[in-house]
Amino acid sequence: MTYYVRAPGTCGEFIQGAIDGQSFLVTCPINRYSYALSQVTHPLPYYYCSLQPKANLACHLVKDTLKLSNHHDTAIYVRSDIIQGKGMASSSADIAVAAMATALSLNKTLTPKELERICLAVEPTDAAFYPGITQFDYINGSICNFLGICPPLKILIFDEGGTVDTISFNKQKDLSYKIQEKEPIIKEALDLFKRGLKTHDITLIGQAATLSAFANQRILYKQNLYEFHDIGNMFHSVGTIIAHSGTIMGLLFPSDYTAIDECRAYIEKKIPTLRYIDIVETTNEGLTYIKR
Repeated sequence: MTYYVRAPGTCGEFIQGAIDGQSFLVTCPINRYSYALSQVTHPLPYYYCSLQPKANLACHLVKDTLKLSNHHDTAIYVRSDIIQGKGMASSSADIAVAAMATALSLNKTLTPKELERICLAVEPTDAAFYPGITQFDYINGSICNFLGICPPLKILIFDEGGTVDTISFNKQKDLSYKIQEKEPIIKEALDLFKRGLKTHDITLIGQAATLSAFANQRILYKQNLYEFHDIGNMFHSVGTIIAHSGTIMGLLFPSDYTAIDECRAYIEKKIPTLRYIDIVETTNEGLTYIKR
């Protein structure tokens, strides 16, 4: 039986930081995906094929998790329409779909917790494979709180350039101090965000994301963030979101906003060093799969 698995990437994070020493992020899943096919046959070759080699490791970890280490290899094919190295959870999505496709090919299903452990065994991870919006410890997985369903939002994404390696970023010597330093702002942002989800108020969600984005400047400085945000205000964006360990920035708009192309053109004119990436929408679906 062949299974088709997909998991969303992200537009950075709504919030990332720590409270009382507990690191976490708040997911921002979007409608761009990694996909996996299990039990691949001709014309695809019989071996693990992935845009990210980490997905191959995930396939082997599944067998350890399910105590099936002696089981024969199963061909898994992974592809993605998520840009790599920018803070859009491309690795997390690849790892998640590869792991679930492998389990399904062995007539097993991974629980979300098993999937979480496999992802974290490979690298610090996002949790966009969970449905809805999640407050998640991206390093150890010690907290995983479902916060609610995100109201629909459009996000206009630009990139400052370069790439950031997740593993190297999280090994910075003074990172814990810098994270601790911004804790009061992160507390405020998380409170605003929870209220926004509860009341479906995208303005509060946007304010929370903007607070976290600005607070992250001492950790990973984005040269164009403030001008980018100001242009967003001109075009009635509800807030600015970033990849806290990546290079992208996004402007948050209501789902029915009609001037997003004009905003894009204005940014390209005023900040020519930024590269347009995409216009996406938030999603709440998490990882899904079907039989083919």
